[in-house]
Amino acid sequence: MRRWLLVLMLVAASVEAQGRPLGVRGRQPLAFGDLLGSVPRTVAWTDVGNAGHFEVRGRRFSQVLVSFLLPVELIGPGGATLPLAFGPGDAAYSAAGNPASAVPFDPSAPHTITLDNNGKGMIYFGGTVLPPGQAAIGAYSATVILIVSYVGI
Repeated sequence: MRRWLLVLMLVAASVEAQGRPLGVRGRQPLAFGDLLGSVPRTVAWTDVGNAGHFEVRGRRFSQVLVSFLLPVELIGPGGATLPLAFGPGDAAYSAAGNPASAVPFDPSAPHTITLDNNGKGMIYFGGTVLPPGQAAIGAYSATVILIVSYVGI
């Protein structure tokens, strides 16, 4: 079996607004698991066991602009690479922190969210890995950066 894992490293912009800093925390990495040969593997944001989960915290009911810096490939043993693809519907946001109430969006474009009455919200994240037929066996990783900023402050 071959194992590839997309490890998410997050960078959060911290902005002070009315005493409440804005930040983001990775709750679960996006994991593609075992792959077979040149068969693409898609992890949907609805896949609770494998999708990435990010918690955004800030001022209650505030609007926040979220922007992803997405990698184009996973890097593995000896510099081997596996191409990645992200598109419309590969991310979703829920102010309630529940995937059932999440609204999909395209992670390749900036998106505005509204935090709940506790100043929280969850972003769910998926994508597709496109392994070539002769990829090196081993662990692969990449970094996804999520930038958050208050809107209108």
